[in-house]
Amino acid sequence: MEHTLKRTSKKLLYLLACALNEKIPEIKTISETDSDRLFSLAHMHGVTSMVAHAITSQEDHDSIFKKSNLEKWKKAADSAFKKRALLDMERSIILLDMDRLGIWYCPLKGIIIQDLYPEYGMREMADNDILFDESRREEVIKYMQSHGYSLDFEGVTNHDEFVKEPVYNFEFHTRLFMHTFSTVFTDYYDRVRDRLLKDDDKEFGYHFSDDDFYIYFTAHAYKHYKEGGTGFKTLTDFFVLNKKYAESLDRTYISRELNILGISEFEGSMRLLSEKLFKDPDNIFHEISNLSDKEKELLAFISRSGAYGTDEQRVKEKVARVTGAEDGKLTGTDRLKYFASRLFPDMNYYKEAHPFLYKNKALIPFFVVFRAAYRPVVNRRKLLEELRTVLRM
Repeated sequence: MEHTLKRTSKKLLYLLACALNEKIPEIKTISETDSDRLFSLAHMHGVTSMVAHAITSQEDHDSIFKKSNLEKWKKAADSAFKKRALLDMERSIILLDMDRLGIWYCPLKGIIIQDLYPEYGMREMADNDILFDESRREEVIKYMQSHGYSLDFEGVTNHDEFVKEPVYNFEFHTRLFMHTFSTVFTDYYDRVRDRLLKDDDKEFGYHFSDDDFYIYFTAHAYKHYKEGGTGFKTLTDFFVLNKKYAESLDRTYISRELNILGISEFEGSMRLLSEKLFKDPDNIFHEISNLSDKEKELLAFISRSGAYGTDEQRVKEKVARVTGAEDGKLTGTDRLKYFASRLFPDMNYYKEAHPFLYKNKALIPFFVVFRAAYRPVVNRRKLLEELRTVLRM
């Protein structure tokens, strides 16, 4: 398998290492860098603000990049700063109201991790994720809509997505994982509130312990990694988490829990790779060249995936899950089995995505016919790409 890392990716990783360590980049290292290509790659990985902090810390940056390119980097950093400020203020209002309404909640993922980065706004945020009391779902929907939010996505996963201009995006999660991804994960977090600690200053606010947050973060990262791929920002998150909690994490407990989830090897690979890449910016190119073949393959995969993974990888993961064909080589029987699973999902799909149909199973055949006719109309391009991917395997 080809896993050579491109020059632009190496330059990007160097600048991320500089940003994370608050080090001014060496001019000789970032000279002759294609700014447009670098910006495009940084945007793909959701790290433009982080890279901008590194570039603009170099006093001679205007001798390396054109003025128009520098303005683009500065704008990216300013936008990330402003978006975080707006989300932080809006979230504080929403959570105060949830506390007032007696709805328990727990902020997740980036809301917590963003505070571990060296500068405010350095870690870009697409949205804010909040776990809450599933029994109050309709009440939360009415509350958000009454405050000007549109329900952009509802019901077919474990979260509802609310959006409002200019930049507000909140995902309210009723569960952390779905059975359609992993029954091990859903069983582990089945009584998630029992794993949470109560906030000292909020009656209905909760949070994970540092150990359990690290476990959840790793599980969530693994989900993205398996379903479509994950990008450089996940590596920087692993780095800042382990740097911040280096002395306080209970590694014995974490190792035991990761083994239960079956992701101990993944965590070790991501943690060690992030440390090699970001611990010492001056040594990063040497570290990249001396990675093991397995580490080079992982890094190349992450580089190709970007922040949200690729549709092709998502399809490959679904195929592997259904057929068990881990090597990516399918027989005709495998393909038929996969297409049948897409046309006739199992009961876990209906239980989580369409609970009404799950309770009224006699209606499922009518839904299957409707879905078979409706999906090719509204998702024609996506379905054709999925078909091509499966036929190439």
